[in-house]
Amino acid sequence: MDKTQEEKILDAAYHCIAKDGYARTSLRQIAQEAGVAVSQISYHYTNKEGLLLAVVARAAQNYHEYMKGFMKEGMTPQEKGEQFITLFQEVLQTDPELFRVLYDLAGLALWSEPFRDRVRDVFAGITEQITTEVFDADVLAELGNEYSAKTLASMLFGGLFGIAIQALLEPEDVSIRNSLSALSVIFQK
Repeated sequence: MDKTQEEKILDAAYHCIAKDGYARTSLRQIAQEAGVAVSQISYHYTNKEGLLLAVVARAAQNYHEYMKGFMKEGMTPQEKGEQFITLFQEVLQTDPELFRVLYDLAGLALWSEPFRDRVRDVFAGITEQITTEVFDADVLAELGNEYSAKTLASMLFGGLFGIAIQALLEPEDVSIRNSLSALSVIFQK
């Protein structure tokens, strides 16, 4: 199916930001990549900030699509936790653009309220998913520690996210990407 002009622009913006970062990506570059006039970006997204907010939504959508492929019905919470770890390892290997975009957006979120709200929502959604799917009452009882499900979910997500940035900074160091597996220690007593 042919993509709409709006989809072409969003795809181009996502790709350009993943390749060069938001600060080094111009509307002209995005328009050229999408094969449209610069004015079409303003028509569809108002400005560069509006387009970037759409890129945040695209990154979140891509992440959730990966999640659908990794989570299977009937998995135990521990298996789901392991799948979160495996997901990050796989995506780092097959789609590092997703992480580059997320890190760039997270950096921008530190300084811009609209981005902060949107990125915070994305991260809160991921943490909530980990909280509800991985750290249920049975897992908490089995672990026997004093931490809440949300605290453990935040720790797991923070560990995944932090190790993933290290892996992007040193892609030739396979041990960093493999260290994601060490996060499974969370599921041990």
